[in-house]
Amino acid sequence: MPTSRRGLLRLGGAAVVGVAAGTAVLRNATADATELPEQRFHLGTYTASGGLGIARGRVDPQTGRPAIDFWTTAVRQPSWLDIAPGSGHLYAVSEVSPDGTVNALTSDTALLNTQPTGSGPAHVAVHPNGQFLFTSLYGGGAVVTHRIAGDGTVGAATDTRRQSTGGRTSNAHQVVVDPDGDHVLAVDLGVDTVFTYRLDPAAATLAETGRLTLPTGTGPRHLAFHPDGAYAYVAGELNSTVTVCAYADGVLTAGQVTSTVLSPGVTNYPGEIAVSADGRFVYVSNRGTDTVAVFAVSAGGAHLTLVATPPCGGVWPRHLAIDATGTWLYVANERSGTLAWFPLDAETGVPGPAAGSIAVPAVTQIRFG
Repeated sequence: MPTSRRGLLRLGGAAVVGVAAGTAVLRNATADATELPEQRFHLGTYTASGGLGIARGRVDPQTGRPAIDFWTTAVRQPSWLDIAPGSGHLYAVSEVSPDGTVNALTSDTALLNTQPTGSGPAHVAVHPNGQFLFTSLYGGGAVVTHRIAGDGTVGAATDTRRQSTGGRTSNAHQVVVDPDGDHVLAVDLGVDTVFTYRLDPAAATLAETGRLTLPTGTGPRHLAFHPDGAYAYVAGELNSTVTVCAYADGVLTAGQVTSTVLSPGVTNYPGEIAVSADGRFVYVSNRGTDTVAVFAVSAGGAHLTLVATPPCGGVWPRHLAIDATGTWLYVANERSGTLAWFPLDAETGVPGPAAGSIAVPAVTQIRFG
C-alpha cells in the first residue's frame, strides 16, 4: 500500500467498470445476453499517480466491454468507493495523510459534502440500511463511524475505535458489515488481527466483541463472506494465503489456510478477494505473480481448493470483481494502468483468455451500482 493512498471532465471515447461479487450467479459467457440490462459502474483511482479521479460508466452486457461516460475530479485520491442501497449515493475516501476525508456524491458523481475521517483512509463501507458509513484508517489505525442523513450527506464522525495489540502499529485495511448487519469487522494488516464490533444504532458507536488473531506475518488485507454467511475468507497480503473462517454471532474461528500461489517463496502480495454469488468459487488477485487465484469451494464453504492461477491481464492487480450476471470477471491492474475483463466458465469458474483491456491510469477499484 502506498504511503499516501489515493469539476467534471467529459471523456466520450474512454472506458471502464465496476463490481460487486455477491450479486452474481455464474453463467456461460457465451449465453444470449440480448435481454440483459446494461450495467452501471464507478471507478476509483490514485490521482497522485496519474489517475483521473472517479469515473462513471456502463458495461455492454453482450461483450462485457466497459465504456466511461465521464470523470469527476472532485475528490483527491479516491481509492475506494461504496454505494448506498436504494438511493445510489456514492461514497469515496480521499486517501491522504494526515487529513483524510470521506465524501458523499450523487450517482452522477456530483459532490454533496465532505467530512474529515482521519489519516490515510483505505476503505469505506455503507451499512445495508443506508444510515451508517464506516471507514478504515490505514494511517490512523482505527475504524470510524459516520451517520448518513436522509439527503445522502455524510455527518461528522460519531465514533473512532483505535486498534492496537502488543504495542504493534495498527494498519486498518478494510471494514466490512456482516450479513446480518449487526456487526462490523475490521481487517488490520499491521497487527495481524480481525476485530469484531457490535453496532449501537442509537448512539452510532461500535463496541468491540471479539478478535481473531492470525499468525504474525499474515498481513490480513481483505475479507469476503460466503453467501450463506457461515464462512468468511481472509486474504493474507504478506504470506499469500487465504484463511477460511467459520462465522457465527460475530465470532470468527480460523480453519483451513491455503496458498494463493502455485510455487512457494515467490514475491507476491494478494490484493482483493471475492466470492461468486452462488458460493462455488473464490477469487484472489495476486500482485507480484500478476495472476488471479481461483479456488473451488467445498464442504459447504469450509474448504478451498486452488484450481488455477491465470494471468490477470496487466501488472499489479489491486482489485477484481464479478459483474452482476456472473458472466465476466474484471481486474483493475494498478501499475499497468489497465482494466481487463475475462469470460467466466460456468462449470469450473476459471476465467478464459482476456476478452479485452482498456487504459485506465492508476486504477484502484471497480464498483457496480
